[in-house]
Amino acid sequence: MHLKKRWYWVTVLIIVITYLASGIYVVNTDESGVVRRFGAVLEHARKVPPGVHYAFPWPISRVDRPKKTEIKRLYIGITPAQRLAISKGDWQVITASIRYDVLTGDVNILKVTMVVQYHVTSAADYLFHTYDVEGLVRSCVQAELIRHLAGLPVDQSLTTAKAVLQSQVLRDAQVALDRYGAGVRLVAVDLESIEPPRATIGAFQDVLSAKKDGERLVQQAKAKANSIVLNARGKAAEIREAARGYELERKSQARAQAGRFLSMLSEYRKQPSIFEHRTLMDTLQKILPDVRVYVLDPDRSANLKLIETESR
Repeated sequence: MHLKKRWYWVTVLIIVITYLASGIYVVNTDESGVVRRFGAVLEHARKVPPGVHYAFPWPISRVDRPKKTEIKRLYIGITPAQRLAISKGDWQVITASIRYDVLTGDVNILKVTMVVQYHVTSAADYLFHTYDVEGLVRSCVQAELIRHLAGLPVDQSLTTAKAVLQSQVLRDAQVALDRYGAGVRLVAVDLESIEPPRATIGAFQDVLSAKKDGERLVQQAKAKANSIVLNARGKAAEIREAARGYELERKSQARAQAGRFLSMLSEYRKQPSIFEHRTLMDTLQKILPDVRVYVLDPDRSANLKLIETESR
């Protein structure tokens, strides 16, 4: 009898120890622990770090360990599978996809596929502050996408504004999620596809091609204009340099002539008669070599006939 009673208490003790030991839990390095006691989150256990910890066993306490490093991914708008079905002409999918259409600022319709990546930053807020975190992320990102596209014309939305649009949606959607206490951080917002409805793709592509051709022609015209301007500037610089050289040459000649004149004037003022005689002699020396001289005797009459045999 005593042996049975002893085994009974040993069994009870083992059960109690096993029950209490079940409160030991491990939080891995990629997890963040949250402890609830009777359903309420303990303030001091909203963010349990990695390691071995203890909490009262179930049903007193419960431990949730969402992965904080896991990158969650969701599609906003048309999924790749739906896009493939639309390209094959599946009218059921085409009709259903209308609810994902987005209006641009100039009232054009675009079909958008946006990929959102996010991860958990606050395990307690992620688990208990919001009923549907994925739905909240989807709503916030989609609302910001619609708001920003409504301020852009369609040509910018399809071409140059993609990077700016992604950064603006990421920033403003994160502000909204923080305001709602979602406990998540957006990692990336990627516009995987943005295009007009299937029936108008050809017209849109023609418009974009025409715009690109126009931009190309403008760039070519600017390049040609720049080339002409550069050539004109080069020629103008060449002409200026030539004019400057001619100016310096003429000034130098004028100074030399003025110097010679002043020197002659000084000599003339000293001895006018001698200067005049020397000047006359110098002039005759210059011109007489090219002059024929005929000497006639005035006392003798002669019939002279001059025949020009050389051209002077």
